[in-house]
Amino acid sequence: MVLVVVLSISTIVPAVAMADAGFIATTCSKTHNAKCVAVLTANPDSADVSTVSDLAGAALDLAVAAASDAGALINDRSSRYGGGTPEGDALRACSGAYFDAANDLDIDAHDSLGSGDYTAASRLVSGAGGAADTCDAAFAAAKVSSVMADVDQKMKDRCSVARDLINLLTEFPPTDN
Repeated sequence: MVLVVVLSISTIVPAVAMADAGFIATTCSKTHNAKCVAVLTANPDSADVSTVSDLAGAALDLAVAAASDAGALINDRSSRYGGGTPEGDALRACSGAYFDAANDLDIDAHDSLGSGDYTAASRLVSGAGGAADTCDAAFAAAKVSSVMADVDQKMKDRCSVARDLINLLTEFPPTDN
């Protein structure tokens, strides 16, 4: 009897995982964002969602994590470069941009998304994604190679996916999801 139950469960679980991957792929196809599926399927929490609203929330959480991770990395890399060096000055600009982005995403964008103000949430996520551009520009202005290029790209990708999913909520309100 126990063996039958275990076998039944083991055949159901892959079907659920496939359905979740299908939901993510179908939803992402509506955004026309080439990075959407890759960003979301890299996060195990995305597999637990069943609505566009929840998927947008998971994507927003990924953007918050990217901004927070960037802040931690900036602190680590700042210890390698002293103040007054071109890299140190650029990292200081990055630090401010990512600090603001993390706060905007974690507090304001979450609140806007939760209250159904999708336009404000989208605007906040777009603005927070600009932290990567600010950081890129700081290194370009310092005329040194960016030690943040990979982190900046991750932030851009995650914010664009979150923004695009939130924009779907504007086009197709949650009652239609």
